[in-house]
Amino acid sequence: MKRSDLEKRTVADLKVLLEAMGLPRSGKKSELIDRIIDSLRLDEQDTEDSDEDTPSEIQESNDDDSFLLLEEEEIESLDIPSEDPPSVIEVKVEKDSTEVLEATILEAVIVDPSEAKPRSEARSKPNASMSLGDSRKSSRAIFLGGLLLVAALAGGGYWWTWMQDQQAFAVEPARYGDSMEFTMTGGSVQVNGNDMVALLRDNTGSALEKACGDLAITMNGMSSIAYRDAPTSEIGDPTDRDNAGATETRDGYGRIHLAAERSLSYDLLTDLSGRTWTTDGSRCSSSLTWEMNANSVDISVTSWEELTEATTIRSEATVDFVTPDGDRSMLQNTAFGGTGIAAVDEALPLFLQPAVPLDLRSTFGSILLEEGSTGTAEGWDYTVEPAQRVNGELLVPIKMEQPSIATCLGHAKLDLLVREGAPWPVEQKVDILIDKARESSDCSWHESAALDFAVPDGQLVITYTLRESTFTAGERAIVWGDLYNSRPGAGEGIPNTQVQWDGHMPDESTIHAFTVEEAVECLMNSSAGNGVRSALNNDGYLYRMNHANDGAEETWNLSWVDPDSDAGWTLVRSSGTDCTVVNDGTLAPSDAPEYNLNAIPNTLSIAEMQSRMMDTSDFLGATQVLMDGGVLRSDVEFTSRLVVTQDTDLLDFIDDIDEGEVTFTASRSWTDGNSENSFDLIMDAERGRMVGWLQSTTE
Repeated sequence: MKRSDLEKRTVADLKVLLEAMGLPRSGKKSELIDRIIDSLRLDEQDTEDSDEDTPSEIQESNDDDSFLLLEEEEIESLDIPSEDPPSVIEVKVEKDSTEVLEATILEAVIVDPSEAKPRSEARSKPNASMSLGDSRKSSRAIFLGGLLLVAALAGGGYWWTWMQDQQAFAVEPARYGDSMEFTMTGGSVQVNGNDMVALLRDNTGSALEKACGDLAITMNGMSSIAYRDAPTSEIGDPTDRDNAGATETRDGYGRIHLAAERSLSYDLLTDLSGRTWTTDGSRCSSSLTWEMNANSVDISVTSWEELTEATTIRSEATVDFVTPDGDRSMLQNTAFGGTGIAAVDEALPLFLQPAVPLDLRSTFGSILLEEGSTGTAEGWDYTVEPAQRVNGELLVPIKMEQPSIATCLGHAKLDLLVREGAPWPVEQKVDILIDKARESSDCSWHESAALDFAVPDGQLVITYTLRESTFTAGERAIVWGDLYNSRPGAGEGIPNTQVQWDGHMPDESTIHAFTVEEAVECLMNSSAGNGVRSALNNDGYLYRMNHANDGAEETWNLSWVDPDSDAGWTLVRSSGTDCTVVNDGTLAPSDAPEYNLNAIPNTLSIAEMQSRMMDTSDFLGATQVLMDGGVLRSDVEFTSRLVVTQDTDLLDFIDDIDEGEVTFTASRSWTDGNSENSFDLIMDAERGRMVGWLQSTTE
């Protein structure tokens, strides 16, 4: 084998080989080649003379797995012709004593077991039900052994033919520059139940404002997905520029990370129909229906996936909905990671973004995908079925099902066709049924309580097929798990100035003249609002604090609850030095929130939340809407809201749901020409983390 043989391989191929050998994958192409040659103890002279030194016989060795190890297969014979080089090795492999596969590997170099450097301990036949966590401990499922490694390099295309005949492979990492275009056909969303319809309606602006009770959506069109190959100039730290292709992005704390940038787009034609409201708009009609066909929907989503943990730390999405009459509704959303509540984060993608091609590497890791293998990957049970040839390509079918949904909600099934070398399925069929009424006796208390918290009542059915139309492979493999030098340390950039509440979230702001402390003092000294005064004097608290400014007066709308779960609200207004309790009232018991004084967490102050929100270097997209000339706009409302769960022993079994959560939100509405705009931002007041924001525009 010559150095030129290695130089013909792409950087991505070399990195895959290095991963299989357990060697570092960073560096220039020449360094990768040197590392492979050094590891095999082959200098260039040995390589050039390999044809002459090829032995005519192979001594099998069961003690040194660096010679040859095939997963779930045994070597029956190695027949070597007596002719002189170029040598041809016929490898016959028997599997289950019934199927014999033949392969031809040209110009292969045989490595003497006594000279080959050991790679790893031999693995026994893998458990058919191996979990993803177990399988990741064995990351060399294909490239095990010096002979196989060198044959892969020297044999060129014949190696891949041999692998295809094996009908098994491990998924390669995605590459910077990978892109796939695909079609969506048979797309259908059927929604039943007011709460379930409201979930979709409230997340699509005015596009579905007519819908209630029942909703049917059909959709077909074109889509694409890609990883951007970013220039190294986008990496600020010179010591991290070996991660060429990655880019920098900020997380919800404003900290800079290295990430792979992925884009996803849809150009769809949709038809809508369903039940609608009564003529006076007071309730959902049982007989009135509506339909709106031939609508255009353009969706674009850009996400940044952090290299070390391979998780999405930021995403930006735009949904542009246009009716045949030219009416337009557009949503723009920026999100930083998930909600922080695992049960919600696992359920949301099923509702809000179900039509995403599955990332095979993050799902299966380095599991060997071969006929008959089963296991669990990323919470999904899977079965690999017999390979099939489609238009001359060998494709591996994989059936997947989410077991928690199967026992608690209905079903979530994926049928995939996977091709070696593609980071996404070439075909993905989705069948999802969500209905809490289908909960079975096998659903655990933990799952039932968590899903009850996350999933609304009603039924949701989603079906569609994604099918590849074109694929372009990138060159540089994305190195997930890389601990780059500039990565923020644990706790870095996260505030630690949280304080305990004294009946309400502390304010201390200098941005607005009328603080919540002043509003509470005003109402405590007034003759109105006996309920709130009694609550605050007897271990009650304010669970919602809303501030508004009309330019002349500032108003606080304060909602309270007491230990007896009596609740109400009080409106306090200030103009200059005077304050007035404008109005107050009580809530019906059915509308009152839970009372749980012990569940209130320590939080940052309103002043600190405003300061973090207005940081232009961290959250430019938000500050452009909320600020003008470096000053917060007067029409911005902000709200602090506490949500607590009932004080019950059941919480001990639900680790993913905190007993108390405090959010800080900012909102603004304005008119610009013929368009109506609204903007909403949400932050975690306990840690000061930006969760995200949503802007809606209607024309």
